[in-house]
Amino acid sequence: MRKYLLLVLTCSLALPLVAAPLRQPNPIREHGKEEGMMLDLNKVSLGTINDVEEKKQYLSTVQLEKQRIQNYMLRQVYEDAYTLYKRGDYQRAQEMAQTILSIDPNFTQASTLAKQASHMGAYGTTSEAEVIDAKFQEAARLYNSGRLVEANEKLDEILTIQPHNSKAQSWQKHIDKDIAQEYARRGNVAYDKKDYQTALDNWYNALLIRKDDPALVNKIAQTENQLREQQVKEAMEKAMNYYNNGQYLESYATFERITKIQPGDQRVQKYMGQLKEEIAQGYYDAGNKSFNAAKYDPAISYWTQAKKWGADANQMDSLIKKARNAKEDALRRKQDQAKQAMIKAQQEKEAAKAKEQEKQDEELQDENIETIMEMGNGGLSPLPGTSSGNQLQDVGNNTYQGIGSAGGRVSAEAQEASRQKYKEGLDAYNQDDYERARQAWIVAKQLDPGNTDADLGLRKVEGLIGIGSNR
Repeated sequence: MRKYLLLVLTCSLALPLVAAPLRQPNPIREHGKEEGMMLDLNKVSLGTINDVEEKKQYLSTVQLEKQRIQNYMLRQVYEDAYTLYKRGDYQRAQEMAQTILSIDPNFTQASTLAKQASHMGAYGTTSEAEVIDAKFQEAARLYNSGRLVEANEKLDEILTIQPHNSKAQSWQKHIDKDIAQEYARRGNVAYDKKDYQTALDNWYNALLIRKDDPALVNKIAQTENQLREQQVKEAMEKAMNYYNNGQYLESYATFERITKIQPGDQRVQKYMGQLKEEIAQGYYDAGNKSFNAAKYDPAISYWTQAKKWGADANQMDSLIKKARNAKEDALRRKQDQAKQAMIKAQQEKEAAKAKEQEKQDEELQDENIETIMEMGNGGLSPLPGTSSGNQLQDVGNNTYQGIGSAGGRVSAEAQEASRQKYKEGLDAYNQDDYERARQAWIVAKQLDPGNTDADLGLRKVEGLIGIGSNR
C-alpha cells in the first residue's frame, strides 16, 4: 500500500516539472515501471525541434502523456482504496480516496467512495444495504421525473460501492437506451430546422451509446455532407460580399476557410488566384503613390507585401532598393539644409553683433564730440591769437573733420590706436588728471597727426597747466 501512496506523491511532485534536456539523445524507458515512465518524460529534449508550432504540439503531447500516467496511477490507488473499503478498513479507504481527490477533484468514483467510507465508518457495515436501497430509490425518482443523466449518475454511485450489482447494471442499460433515444429525437428536431451542427452533436452523443446502429451512422454521414455544403454556401456569399466591398484580404481569408471545409474546389482556387493578383496590384499601386509623395517607409512596406502576394520579386526588390536610396538621399539633404540653416543663423548673429558694436562706437564718438564741444565752451583760456567764439567754431569744425578720417597715409590700425589713446586722455581729463591726459593725447597725435580731437584736447590741457605748445 505504501508503494502506491509513494507513486501518488511522485506524480503530484513531478507533474509541474518542465522537461529538461540531458546528454543522452535517446532515453531508455523502463518498461512496466511507472517511475521509469515519469523519468522518461523529464529526459526529453526539445533542442532538435525548431518550429514554434512543432514545439507547442510536442509539449501538448508530453502533457497528455503525463495526464495518462497520472490517471493510471490514480486508478491503481483507487483500486487499493476500494479493497480497503471491502475489508472494512473505512478510515484508510477514506484517506486514500481524499488523497486521490486532492490530485484530481473530478474523480467521481473516489468522491463516492470517500463519502460511503465516511458513512460506513460512522454507522457500521450493516448500513451498506440501506445506503444502496436509498440510492436505488433516488435513481428511480430522478428517472420518473425525466432526469435521466442524474439517475444514471446515481446508479454509478451504486456500482462504485458494488461493482457487480446486476440490478444497477440492468437499470443503466435501460436508461442508456432512453438517453440515446432522447439524443436521437433532439437531433431529428434540429435537422428539420436545418440546424445541421446541432443535429450532428446530438446524434454523435446517441452513437456513443448505440454503437451498432447503421441507420444512425448513415444519417450522420449524409448530414455531414449537407453541413459542409451549407457552410461552403454561406462562406461563398460572405467572401463575395467582402470582394464587392473592396475588402480583398477578408475575402481571401474566407476563401481559405472554404478550402479547409471542402478541399480541391476548383472554383474557389480560381477566385483565390484572381484575388492574389488584385491584392498584389493594390499593394504595388499604394507603394507607387507613397513613393511619389516621398513617403519611403510606407512605400517599402507596400512593395514588400506585393512581393508576398505574388508580384514579380525582381521588380519589387528593385523598387524597394530605389526607395531606400531615395530615403537616404532625402535624409542627407535634410541634414545639409539643417547645417546650412545653422551656419546662416550664426552668420546673422555675428552680423547683428557687429552692427550693434558699430552702433555703440558711433554713440561713443558722438559723446566724445559733445564732450570736446563742452570743453570749448567751458571757460578755458582761448588759444593764442583767437577769440573764444572763434575758437569754439574752430573746435566744432576740426572735431567734425577729424572723426573717422583716415588722415593721409596713416594706417587703419594707427588710426584705431590713436582713437583709443584719445579716449584714455579724455578719461584722465574728466578726472582732472591733466598731465596723464596730455601724455595720452601726445601719443594719439604721434599715431595719427590728423586726429584733430587729440589736437584740440592737447591745446586745452596745455593751456590749463600753462605749457606752451611747440607743435
